[in-house]
Amino acid sequence: MINPDKTGKKFCELLDIIALLRSPEGCPWDQKQTVQTFKPYLIEETHELSEALDNDDPNQIREELGDLFFQLGFINQLYDEKGIFSIEDVLQTIIDKMIRRHPHVFAGKTFESYAEMSKNWAKVKETENRKKKNKHYELDVPKSLPALIRGQKVVSRAARTGFDWPDMPSLVDKLSEDFKILTDNALAGNKEEIEKNMGDLLLLLINLGRKCEVNSEECLKKSTNSFIKRFQLMEEIISAENLIIDELDSEAQRRFWAKTKTYP
Repeated sequence: MINPDKTGKKFCELLDIIALLRSPEGCPWDQKQTVQTFKPYLIEETHELSEALDNDDPNQIREELGDLFFQLGFINQLYDEKGIFSIEDVLQTIIDKMIRRHPHVFAGKTFESYAEMSKNWAKVKETENRKKKNKHYELDVPKSLPALIRGQKVVSRAARTGFDWPDMPSLVDKLSEDFKILTDNALAGNKEEIEKNMGDLLLLLINLGRKCEVNSEECLKKSTNSFIKRFQLMEEIISAENLIIDELDSEAQRRFWAKTKTYP
């Protein structure tokens, strides 16, 4: 269980440190920061935490969580200084939201299935968004998100409204059709059509992943990491034979690439 006195004291200590850094007696670098200049650091720290989670390193995760807490506290301080909102306002907002979105936990509401619970979550969220300015659309997903993650969110939200592929065969048929169109345009060298077709195909693949309960972002991440490992292994094999990879023709490179399949 959380110790309110101990945890609250540490949380307040961090906020006091941030306030001191921003004060006239604080640090010149911290003093000159604005929301826009500080935003890249927040994004960077978020990615570092994500990598720590992938590495499953508790010490690294603990450190990165601390860094992220600092980033959030710092941004809050910038708004607090202007009297726009306080940390209490921020915490109360998320507390209210979590209670509102979990009636099965806090209000004794029951759902017959996980799907029904998810629909209720979406309904509550839709009601919240309608109360916000410029938040009238189900597909209002931040444009700053990485394209693949944003695509996942968009197709998932669209599906919650009932706008979805009726079954897997129809989706697979469309995938085959669009892949044929893409390859035809690739062979013809039609760049504009290739860009459009590739985007359509990626969205279809994301939908396929969603329907199979597979995270497209994680799939691409794992495949990219696997490619990097195989490529580095190929370089080692080539180097062991006193050769240089960029001096080999494509056929020779493919032969060495094939050799990496036999390694564990």
